[in-house]
Amino acid sequence: LCDRRQRQMCIRDRLNHPVSEKIGEIMETKTILIVDDALTNRVLLKRYLEDDYNIIEAENGQRAIDIINEQQLNISLILLDLIMPEKSGFDVLEFMSDYGFIPEIPVIIVTVEANYENEMKAFEYGVSDFITKPFYPQIVQKRVKNVIDLYDTQKNLRRLLDEQTIDTMAVSYTHLR
Repeated sequence: LCDRRQRQMCIRDRLNHPVSEKIGEIMETKTILIVDDALTNRVLLKRYLEDDYNIIEAENGQRAIDIINEQQLNISLILLDLIMPEKSGFDVLEFMSDYGFIPEIPVIIVTVEANYENEMKAFEYGVSDFITKPFYPQIVQKRVKNVIDLYDTQKNLRRLLDEQTIDTMAVSYTHLR
């Protein structure tokens, strides 16, 4: 239990605790959903990321929506093309927004056309980043890792805040008795 003066130290200690580091090492490999109608792009992205991540592929927006519905808890990040048949990347973003997936599953847009309108529209949906084609392996790897790490840190901080709130409520309840 941490009092107000110790809060920052306590959070830092919990995040840097050796047990937390061990748990991180033991945790299963993260999964990335690559959504692009161009097989070449999917193959390249998979090649760049498959050493560090499990990869799931979708060739269009409708298939992506189906996979998100089936595996939402297993997906750590989505690499999403905007221009695709059946359903576009914007259709996928609208679905994710409507069902509250965007705060839980980060999205990086992969596109040839990085124009102002598309970027603004995508950012309004809550996407995390853009990667433009042609792809550079190290840039793709760093952006993916950075976004996943950022989301993991946010989730850990939310969890710690929830724990601290519960601790505070328990102490308050004890003092009321």
